[in-house]
Amino acid sequence: MGLLAWSKSILHGDENASLPASEAVVAEVGGTVLAGLDFMTAVDAHMKWKMRLEGCINGTRSEQLQVDVVCRDDQCPLGQWIHNKGAEMFGFSEAFSDLKVRHADFHRCAGDVLAAAQSGDTAGALKLLQRGNYVTESQRIKKLLARMFVIASEGDAIDAHIRWKARLRDYIQGFSKEDIKVDTMFRDDQCTLGQWLSGIGRERFGQMPAFSVVRSRHADFRRCAGEVLAVARHGAKERALHMLEEGAYRDASDQMVEAIATLFQEQSSAS
Repeated sequence: MGLLAWSKSILHGDENASLPASEAVVAEVGGTVLAGLDFMTAVDAHMKWKMRLEGCINGTRSEQLQVDVVCRDDQCPLGQWIHNKGAEMFGFSEAFSDLKVRHADFHRCAGDVLAAAQSGDTAGALKLLQRGNYVTESQRIKKLLARMFVIASEGDAIDAHIRWKARLRDYIQGFSKEDIKVDTMFRDDQCTLGQWLSGIGRERFGQMPAFSVVRSRHADFRRCAGEVLAVARHGAKERALHMLEEGAYRDASDQMVEAIATLFQEQSSAS
């Protein structure tokens, strides 16, 4: 089992799934370093926090942890990534925003555990570590790291493409207050999928011929979507709605979905 398979197992509810063996990770297509973060190392380091804190509580570790450092969310390698490269590459992602918030919560909980231990309240520290909010936040971080690795590997934006038809229809019919601009719609680097294709997607899959096809299909789709929106903006709403169902837009959308499926099928075969 590689890290991607482990991540998917965690997301499907197998919270006790063991981290993959090092040889499986080494063999994983694309590795586990994405956007400047080694996700395998990040997950492993996060899971070791409990042992580090237990050692401080029981006095079995010589490591000198400081409460004012542990309670901060920008001092560990994961936190530094979240506040720098991660924000740059994934700032558009709701999962990343959730990771940032939960990571800060986790470090506050870890700081509380350490503060109790250093004040001499061993029983209280163990209670916080084993049954308090620390446990909940730690599990959340593990799941969110798994989710972020899947996003980095396969893209968070695939279903966003499928939702464009409904978004455009609602906008044309006046059911949506979303401000969709024609000039932005024509660009292929403004949506979530476009950002993924230009960033993490290119980093991970750029060498694959199927990836070039996806980028080309995506540009075609954005052009067709822009034409639909332009027609609607000129008052021809019925024509714009018809364009969503027949012709170039539908063909471009179908070809886009097929290209994405082909890309991930080839990636899965390679792994």
